[in-house]
Amino acid sequence: MDGTLTQAHIDFADMRARTGIPMGDLFTVMEAWGEPARIAGAMDTILQIEAEAAKAVSAMPGLMPLLELIREKQVPVALVTRNTPQSVEAFFNLIGPEWAGIFSQVLTREFKYVKPDRRLLAEVAKTWGISPSDMLMIGDSFEDVECGNAAGAASCLIAGGGNEKPGTVVLPPPGAVPTFSVGSLAELGERLRAAGERGAAAGGVALGWPARLAAGEAIGAEGAPAPGLDYLDWLAAVGALRSAPCSFPRMGAAAGGLAACAPALLGHTLLHVFCGSGALTKLLSSQGLQVWGVDSDVDAAQRRGLRAAPFAGAPLGPGCLGRRGQEGGVMAAAPEQGFDVVMLDGSHMPEAAAASWWTPASVASLLPALAPGGRVVAQVPLLYGDVNPAAVLSSLAGAGLAVRHWRVAAPQPGCVGALACSEQLEVVATMRE
Repeated sequence: MDGTLTQAHIDFADMRARTGIPMGDLFTVMEAWGEPARIAGAMDTILQIEAEAAKAVSAMPGLMPLLELIREKQVPVALVTRNTPQSVEAFFNLIGPEWAGIFSQVLTREFKYVKPDRRLLAEVAKTWGISPSDMLMIGDSFEDVECGNAAGAASCLIAGGGNEKPGTVVLPPPGAVPTFSVGSLAELGERLRAAGERGAAAGGVALGWPARLAAGEAIGAEGAPAPGLDYLDWLAAVGALRSAPCSFPRMGAAAGGLAACAPALLGHTLLHVFCGSGALTKLLSSQGLQVWGVDSDVDAAQRRGLRAAPFAGAPLGPGCLGRRGQEGGVMAAAPEQGFDVVMLDGSHMPEAAAASWWTPASVASLLPALAPGGRVVAQVPLLYGDVNPAAVLSSLAGAGLAVRHWRVAAPQPGCVGALACSEQLEVVATMRE
């Protein structure tokens, strides 16, 4: 809402300094903290700053003409925000009840799903009885775009919002590239009117990526989700991956103001091996899982606010995850009981690892991180000549794993590059009893 519909009167640099979160998405970072008192203290600070900002709320230039266009065309519109109900009330008081009634759905941070959890927009679409690809997600932050792209909606970034400072250009990370961008609400209104009168191309707008794919369009980075979403859906379907029934349950339990859930319903603890820039890691984190990432270079993942550590040695080599009680490596801060899920992500593997991750020596490098009864899951491209499903499954069995599920999956729609666009071997395995 701030930076999109209203002018942001929040000093985010001050908020970050006072909460001790120098970079990354605030909610993602706080959810990862293991100290409830620390979460509660940071949330109190955020609430104080937001309450002061609500007193000075003002409309973003171009807002009222845009609302007039929406009402004229009878387009359903929802307000999804991580702000408080009190901040939303201040906004509605600003525009008046006759305009507040335009918003047929109003979902604040108290709703069970919040951005960038893709389930949020799935719920909005379900309520309206439409496909997410027929919706447009408009926002000023990468979290807005990530949520829209992952849900299959089109996404529009209002330039100059939460991720930019005057005179600074911040390039969007993978999975957060919008379908299109505008410089103001006035420009957005002009584009939408042109699209309604002369077609989408005339307005420079588009539908969500599933609809564009169905129409035979090629999908590039614009509006595309993080690679691996279809893989996560498969893991959930076979019971190998559990999300929480709300987005940030630990924040909700520690500080209130967000939905919480019973401890037994919390999402899995997961180690994302070869996490890359953290695009998929962040989406997992937003679904109530506790996620750690590891890769050779984790700078981009850490800038997203994710817990990530570099390999402590050669990737998939002995001791590559580090050891408990020792600095260096992801195991230094891992859950005491180990991870429920160790997930290998082939989309960011170097060629040598992609051709040998399934060998007994490579598997052995990961097993110290696995909790009793945990799962090793992998999605790896069948791009290299020596890699075939039979050899992989046989080798995993020789390494002491029992393969519970496997399939050869087609590339994710809209993939880019030979690695992502090859067939993918997907595996779920546990330690043999």
